[in-house]
Amino acid sequence: MSAKEIPFGKIKENKIYLNPWGPHDEREIGEVREDEATSIKYFEDKYIELEAKVTKVEDDIESSQNKGSFLMKLLHLKELLTRHDGLGDYPALLERLEKQEVLLQDIIEKNREKNTEIKTALLDEVKAAAEKINWKEATAEIHDIKERWIKTGNAKEEDQERLEEEFWGVIDAFFEKKKRFYEDKKRLGDKRVREYEQLVNRAQNLANLRGKERFDEVKALKAEWKEIGNVPKTQYVPLLKAFNYALKPKVSPRPRPQGRPQQPSIDFAEVNQVLNEFLSGERPYNFKELDALRNKLKAYRPHEPQLKQLRKEAFATIQLLMERDFVDKLANKRFSNFGEMDKVKKTQIRIGVLEELISRDQADLEKYQENSANFAPSSGNMLSMVEKKLMQQQNKIAVKTRLLEMLKADK
Repeated sequence: MSAKEIPFGKIKENKIYLNPWGPHDEREIGEVREDEATSIKYFEDKYIELEAKVTKVEDDIESSQNKGSFLMKLLHLKELLTRHDGLGDYPALLERLEKQEVLLQDIIEKNREKNTEIKTALLDEVKAAAEKINWKEATAEIHDIKERWIKTGNAKEEDQERLEEEFWGVIDAFFEKKKRFYEDKKRLGDKRVREYEQLVNRAQNLANLRGKERFDEVKALKAEWKEIGNVPKTQYVPLLKAFNYALKPKVSPRPRPQGRPQQPSIDFAEVNQVLNEFLSGERPYNFKELDALRNKLKAYRPHEPQLKQLRKEAFATIQLLMERDFVDKLANKRFSNFGEMDKVKKTQIRIGVLEELISRDQADLEKYQENSANFAPSSGNMLSMVEKKLMQQQNKIAVKTRLLEMLKADK
């Protein structure tokens, strides 16, 4: 049976063939199913679908800012032409794809030249940053440069591997050097702590010395202390306190004169009952009454640990009451009808005021902590004052936080 010519192919022995094109031989792409016209249209439609994909990739390349990203998709379509089963002008599609390929290769080459310039500049930047003495500043710069490097595309093929190896080599060397520095710093800090501890031990032996011998030893200890150098504040402060305490001359307590009246005792069961009634609202009170109770506790100086703890707990409750009174005073200023509100509404307002006060106190505490870091270890008196201020601020926050927890639990 002779072959029947059709557009872009032929039908022979009920089979459909695509004409040879380019380097590709004639190829069977299917067979006649129902009738010739329907079968031919089926393969023509398949070509039209492929042509639409080519048109879409052309449009995408035209409208995209990142044209180079379409190269792999374009190469896939180009490879698909060689095995696609359809009837149509495949050489025309190939010509269109090759035109786009040349365009993309040119764009990619120019981008890689630009990327090579950018990465060369970033390499110089990271080398300069790695030489900085300030570790914190250098680390921040290197992280920024690293992010920009990662966002930059590949350099020219002949430069890509060299640039990558050199860049990451600089970064690895920097962080290794930084690690060794902090390890050395820790070893030095540990050595200094041991030296401080030795001076504290020597200071504790001052009790065995008298007169000029003691005076000379104290002078020598203070001079050696100043020469040791900085250590972390959390380690230094306890050492300084122990050192200063050991330097103070110890005075034996005077015997209590016969007949001297003993300090009055306090019935803490009664005190706690009164304070708890104040706190719960069962018993009204005024500031003078609360202040008088506080002054009574101040004058009472027990020696027994149990009584000291009871006195401390009573003071804490008084602080809570005074803090609550202060919060109510602020609430009354902000809301003229605060006294007429129901308990739930009052509690909500108190919570809001307290959270605001705690936030403000936390900001002040952070400021004090920053300021305390500026004092050298040798400035003992000033550091002690700052430490005292920090403890007072922390106590204020603790009282407000406890009151806030009580209010939330009572909602």
